[in-house]
Amino acid sequence: MKSRILLAAALLILATTAWSAGINYDGTTLQMNNDFTRTECGTMAKKVMKEVSGMACSRQTQGYIWVHGDENTDNDKKIIAISPSGSLAMTVNIAGDQGRDDWEDIATGSFEGKNYVFIGAIGDNDLAFKDAYYIYYFEEPEITSGTITANVKYIRFGYPDNKAHNTETLMYDNIEHVLYIVDKVEGGACTLYSLPFRTDYGTGVQKLTEVCKLGNGQKFDLVTGGDITPDGQWMAIKNYNYILLWERQGGESLSETAKRLPQQIAAYEEEAQGESLAWADATTFYTTSDQKKDVPIYQYKRASDPTKAILTGITINGKKLEEFSVEKLSYDVVLAYGTTTPPVVAATAANDAVVYISQATSLPGTATVECISRDGSKKVVYTINFTVSDTPSNDATLKSLSINGQIVEGFSSAKYEYTYEIAYIDALPIITAEPNEEHASVQINNVTEVTKTGTNATIVVTAQDGSTTLTYTITFNRADAIKKLNELIMSNKYNAYIPDNDASRIQAYYLAGTQEPTIESYKVSEGAALTQEGNVVTLTGADGTTISYTLSVESVEPVEFTTDEFIFDGSESWVKAAYGFDSTKKWKFSKTDTDYSREIAGRTHVEFFLPACDTVILKSMDSKERAVRIFVNGVEVGEKFTLLIAGSEIIVNQAEPFMLSVVSAQSSGDGGVKALQMKGQTHKIQTAIRPTNETKDNNVRKVIRDGRLYIIKDNKTYTPQGSLVR
Repeated sequence: MKSRILLAAALLILATTAWSAGINYDGTTLQMNNDFTRTECGTMAKKVMKEVSGMACSRQTQGYIWVHGDENTDNDKKIIAISPSGSLAMTVNIAGDQGRDDWEDIATGSFEGKNYVFIGAIGDNDLAFKDAYYIYYFEEPEITSGTITANVKYIRFGYPDNKAHNTETLMYDNIEHVLYIVDKVEGGACTLYSLPFRTDYGTGVQKLTEVCKLGNGQKFDLVTGGDITPDGQWMAIKNYNYILLWERQGGESLSETAKRLPQQIAAYEEEAQGESLAWADATTFYTTSDQKKDVPIYQYKRASDPTKAILTGITINGKKLEEFSVEKLSYDVVLAYGTTTPPVVAATAANDAVVYISQATSLPGTATVECISRDGSKKVVYTINFTVSDTPSNDATLKSLSINGQIVEGFSSAKYEYTYEIAYIDALPIITAEPNEEHASVQINNVTEVTKTGTNATIVVTAQDGSTTLTYTITFNRADAIKKLNELIMSNKYNAYIPDNDASRIQAYYLAGTQEPTIESYKVSEGAALTQEGNVVTLTGADGTTISYTLSVESVEPVEFTTDEFIFDGSESWVKAAYGFDSTKKWKFSKTDTDYSREIAGRTHVEFFLPACDTVILKSMDSKERAVRIFVNGVEVGEKFTLLIAGSEIIVNQAEPFMLSVVSAQSSGDGGVKALQMKGQTHKIQTAIRPTNETKDNNVRKVIRDGRLYIIKDNKTYTPQGSLVR
């Protein structure tokens, strides 16, 4: 009877301590990790930083957290340091970036004895950038107070499929010195990518390496944030609903860790727009939300197990012992021929276990690593036996081969021939190479010129034995000069564009009954020139190669005047929008960019060809109000303002048919025009207060309030028709 009672008690204990079932992940139900407790430790006040998109704990000054906002243009290019309570400690203004907004995450880590901050300009909701993604980085300053400026360096990167990806997660592994990025997909598996961190990449586009898919996508898509502990043992990645946790086993690569099943953190409670996660150490991380209001900061704390003695990795002279595993207690390491100094062994452990190392004092020799649990109840001993090779190595292979700081695509130590294209304007390439065996020597015979027909560089590796050699060859080819048309403005101020479905044609429009416009101005890539003969426009690069376009200029009949509201259905022949029409956004326009790709595709503007009228009312698409600029026959009306869902009134006062342009002023997100209405054909304009582009009276100024244009004269407010408002 007593044994039955003890058995029942044991089962009850197991039932209360066992992990409950978690989400379905790649066909397997995850275990719940109940080791963490969640507490609200502070508040991220919107006046300090609203819409926090990323956070990372400082490695330079313990106890502080770096955060950044969701918009990073003009005066908003900054990160701030806060305490876990949310109080502001210091502001860092960012200089030297490449103009990309949409900063989505931040990370911290160490490299070659220095601490760094990494900022990911990696968002792309419209999937428009393809390979114009940036990681800005700088040496982390000591956190004190006040405001400083950091001049950043950058790594530009693209994805292995050469497609655009939207991403909100940037992480850094201190063990392997690798940056990790997770894309954000909806209804499909998010993908983990890697890129080794180096400070000598240069300005070229680096290609990420795909590591693996994360989960089945239905339960763990829309990844919004993540981080890796400073000791590299734990990786946590979150979406709005879950936080998943991966534990590194022994000395394995984090890429291998990510391919195993994670655990699900039971303590996590869904945060509205929860996009940030930052590890302070191996036991503590923080989260907060991306919202335009005060939001709580949460601390997740894990109590370490004092009874465990688990070694997480061993290094020899700073290099990890590749074959290390927790279960293997003895290792035989053969050192290179001629080695006389015993190597230095280091090790790391989990759960605050204590590590004692007895170094080898001679060669051959033995080093031992003792891992003792925090409470002293358990000890595990690892032995490393060092011997020295009797003969010099004949290994003449390369471990790595890089051009301008970028690993050569397709590199393998057993592949000896490569081709590489150099941009027309680029300087001669810089080749770097590292041998597999540290005592081998490398001789690089670089090119002195690069031609279109190809020029060879050789990398000769001589093994330690002095007689074994291997030669790697890179054939460099000079590419044609870049020939890019960025902008073409017609004499009627129409911003012509190259249609997506016909890259050989330039399209422009003008009002029927007016003179057909000609090219007024253009912007092209550096070193290129534009010429026109008839309707053929030719772009010539610096190397003399050309691209030809057919200029198509079409007249448009303006719509007839009516005071009825036009709710657009896409059949309007008097509306021209290269981005097109759909049922949600109606006549669409995209956000602006920094490389002209949207402008020359015509995506940033919509033109309305209208009859004479006094006022035009425009309504934004159903779900969003968007920032725009309005132009009448190419002349801007007022300043940038918000196109309202309820309607924005534009005073135009046009006595003849005209072209009205809606031009995007959005730094993120698409927009659209849902409806248009016209009012009045009186044309009774009081010229004394009529706004012009050359107002000489310093007491007269134009303002837009709630989408309406007003004239301020002598501290009194008038409509453009002269009616006193106040």
